[in-house]
Amino acid sequence: MAAGARSTGFVREAELMPAVFRAADAASLQGQQRSVALARWELLLLTAAAAAGSADGMPYAWAAAAAYLATVALAVVVSRQNPQGLWYEGRAAAESVKTLAWKFAVRADAYQPPPTTLPDAEGLYGLQLRGILRGFQHSRAVPEEEATQTEVTPGMRSLRDQPLAVRRDVYLRERVQVQHDWYQSKARYCEHAGRLTGLLGIVLPLLGLVLAVLRALGWFSYDALGTVSAVAASISAWSQLRQYRPLAVAYRLAADELELVRAQLTQLDVAGEDAEELWARLARDAEDAVSREHTTWQARREVRGHDH
Repeated sequence: MAAGARSTGFVREAELMPAVFRAADAASLQGQQRSVALARWELLLLTAAAAAGSADGMPYAWAAAAAYLATVALAVVVSRQNPQGLWYEGRAAAESVKTLAWKFAVRADAYQPPPTTLPDAEGLYGLQLRGILRGFQHSRAVPEEEATQTEVTPGMRSLRDQPLAVRRDVYLRERVQVQHDWYQSKARYCEHAGRLTGLLGIVLPLLGLVLAVLRALGWFSYDALGTVSAVAASISAWSQLRQYRPLAVAYRLAADELELVRAQLTQLDVAGEDAEELWARLARDAEDAVSREHTTWQARREVRGHDH
């Protein structure tokens, strides 16, 4: 194997991605962090307001009023900034660009020879990338200066020039394996979080029942029912925001599909007569497995667009 091929074997995904991916990815991360932080504070303030409002005394009433006022201010910020929309739009744009970049770099799908000459492949890449970016031309997730950039990175061009064995090695390690491990990790996390929130959905109403009976028997005067109800509602709203159960299913399915595709890619005879054609199809199947989960982001983006 040539020295250039050996060095390309150690390429990392970040070295392949174009600037527009990094911009959309950064925007999505910013939107996610802000959306989660604002939602967390909003639910905590509502719970605190309910707890303070259930207590007797003027100071508690003022504390509840202050918490409600802060909640209103947060709601105004969320409505104006729409960080969740930025989160979803950025993720949809970033993953769409990443899929296209990988297809070009490893000669998957329509990027298999022909076209055999690089300019033709680059022309196809530019055409498809512009089509993707047109859908985000009014989005904060893709800066205007990046929306017109359709360059092929040196890393993409270098990997595309490598023999199939090298392309397969890099793709299996940097795309399939990394994505598979990420899906498995996220599926386990979402399953655990879904079970926990489901358990709390049972325990908190039972706690409310016990407290209601004890208060009816005169054991204490504090109205804890409002607080318990607020906590239960906050946990339910948080679970809906994070989408634990549906995401666990989607992530697990994507991981299973990638495992099957990885086995097929590994068994591919790179010296076979139709190796490139089979590779293009199997690598496309791998990207399709990833894209099925990514369509969820696009669907959420469209829903958020109708909501705002």
